[in-house]
Amino acid sequence: MTLRFADVLQGLMDNRELSPRAVSRASARAESTILQLLDGNIPPSPEIVKDIAPVLQISETDLLIIAGLATRQAVSTANPYRNSTEIGELVSIASSLTDEKMRRLIDTARSLKSENHR
Repeated sequence: MTLRFADVLQGLMDNRELSPRAVSRASARAESTILQLLDGNIPPSPEIVKDIAPVLQISETDLLIIAGLATRQAVSTANPYRNSTEIGELVSIASSLTDEKMRRLIDTARSLKSENHR
C-alpha cells in the first residue's frame, strides 16, 4: 500500500502536534496551501517542501523523497534559514502551550530579540 503525501504530512503534523495554522505561520506558506496539501487537492512542489521541511523537523531531501519528487537536482544541504531545525522544534512545542504560557513565550522571545539589538 502506498501512502499519499497528504497522509504522511498529516501524520508528521499529528506526531509533532502541529496545526495547519502553525505550519503555515512557521513556513510562511498560506494556511490554505497547507490545507489543500492535507486534502490532496494540490501536489507538493519542491518549493513547498523546502519551506515546510524545517517546520516538520525532517530533512528536505527526505521530504522530497516522501513526496515522490525528483532529488536528482542538487538539494542544498545547508539550511536556508538560520537555526531552522530549532525554529521547527520551537513551533512544535509552542503549538501545545496554553494561552498564558504562549504569551510568556512571546514576551521572552521579544526580550531576547531586544537584547540582540543592544
